Amino acid sequence: MTLAEALHSPRSSNLNTLRILLAVAVIISHAWPLALGAGTLEPLEHLTGRSLGGWAVGVFFFLSGLLITASAERRDLTDFWYARARRILPGLAIALIFTGGLAVASGSTSSLQELIEWYVRALTLVSIEYRLTDAFAQNPFPEVVNGPLWSLFHEWVAYALCAVFVMVGGSRRKSLVVALLMATSFAALWHQALPGRLSTFAPLFAAFSWGMAAHVFRHQIRLNPLLPLVGGMLAVLLPWTIATGIVAGGLVVIVLRAPIAPPFKDVSYGMYIYGWPVAQAVVALLPGLRPEMLAIVSVVATYPLAWASWTYVERPSVIWRRVEI
Repeated sequence: MTLAEALHSPRSSNLNTLRILLAVAVIISHAWPLALGAGTLEPLEHLTGRSLGGWAVGVFFFLSGLLITASAERRDLTDFWYARARRILPGLAIALIFTGGLAVASGSTSSLQELIEWYVRALTLVSIEYRLTDAFAQNPFPEVVNGPLWSLFHEWVAYALCAVFVMVGGSRRKSLVVALLMATSFAALWHQALPGRLSTFAPLFAAFSWGMAAHVFRHQIRLNPLLPLVGGMLAVLLPWTIATGIVAGGLVVIVLRAPIAPPFKDVSYGMYIYGWPVAQAVVALLPGLRPEMLAIVSVVATYPLAWASWTYVERPSVIWRRVEI
């Protein structure tokens, strides 16, 4: 079975399950610094140089590259961006109101002007501010109200580069796709030498580019069960900046070869954007909670919000214009 065949079969629903598991992994990973304070090593960080949440975000970018490239090929540029906006912004707009409300309830002394500026900056994704004055002031990780939103800016930029690449015909020429993959992998390998946001963006876009390449070569990629094993062996030998795309590809092979999972509501985005503020609220209500217990409670408490976000906000937007993920 090729990747193309799997993506056009009922097994493709397994990717939704994978996204949910990745969002849960992010919540679990963040439980350590939120329970014990900024700078606390998260799971896998001391072994691989990257946290469990960092690996999960990288796999998210791979999946975006795989799926968004297909969307860009089917749409004109205006419709592409309209679809992306309707998929991301409505859920984010409500999540930010919820986050701000929790911050104020936790004792934030932010003025109305600060709250409005924080909201607008976060919603536009251009210059997200994570802190609100005195929010969760007694928590081990004070004032940071929704840390994971940092990745949305980078995802938006990846969408833009993908759309331009497709628009100029890059996805129709395999040689250009290989060149893109090599260039982004090189940039990821030397990302620390890059200035500012580029240093953070380079490894993420490398993973995104691996997803783009997977889409372009989908008819040639066979879901051989040995691929994840070989990929895992290679990943151990490579720096995480390069290994992320390989690990992500291996996970995709595993889930697409697995039995078809029962249908789940697509709560992954909601889990991602609600997980941090919910965990901060849990820490405020139950101080002294160990990271392991915080992770469990946070996942359980976040799920209803993510379910409501998908059911009442995200899904209506998707149905209205039939927006792909």
